[in-house]
Order: sequence, then structure tokens, then C-alpha cells
Amino acid sequence: MSRFADYDDRPTDAGKHEQARRLAEAALKAEDEGDQARADALFAEADRTDPQAVENVLMEWPDHPRARRHARR
Repeated sequence: MSRFADYDDRPTDAGKHEQARRLAEAALKAEDEGDQARADALFAEADRTDPQAVENVLMEWPDHPRARRHARR
């Protein structure tokens, strides 16, 4: 039996949060570049990973159209 049998390689909550932040930031960039389909896919993945991280990123980009749309919900 391996001495690493109890090792859990699943992302921690902090890792998921950072991953979702990167996805949301990439989505905002894709949207700025006019690639709406990619932006939507990245936002959906980020939201599945950690919805709070998406909220945090959008609060940091208050002038972005996506953030303004999101605030109206």
C-alpha cells in the first residue's frame, strides 16, 4: 500500500476560487475582444466552479458591461 494513499488531489476551496477567478477574468477579456460565445462558456464554467469568485471579479470591474448587467439581477 502506498504511503500516499490518503492524499487527496482534488482542488481545495481556495484552489477552486482562484480557478474560477481566472476563468471569469478570461471571460471578461474574451467579451472585450468580441468573442461572446467563448465569454459565455468561460463564465458558465467559472460559475459552476465558484459563483462567489465570479461575483468578486465582477465587483472589481464595475465599468464592464457584464458587471453592470449582473448588478441589475
